[in-house]
Amino acid sequence: MIELQKHVLNQVYQNQDLFSKELLKAKRWLNSSELEQLKSWLQQDKFKKHHQLIKAMLTDSYQLAS
Repeated sequence: MIELQKHVLNQVYQNQDLFSKELLKAKRWLNSSELEQLKSWLQQDKFKKHHQLIKAMLTDSYQLAS
């Protein structure tokens, strides 16, 4: 599942709305170990413009809407 999420995020990273939606999906679908791997992968330079979004959405304190 993590490889699929990486692929999708790589495809939509230029559109902030889509990127945000896909990050939410990743948070719902991936286990904690996979989320840590995803966080590391998202440190690439091309994702720098989404740094604040990534940080906010992939922290434990970020609440998902039910």
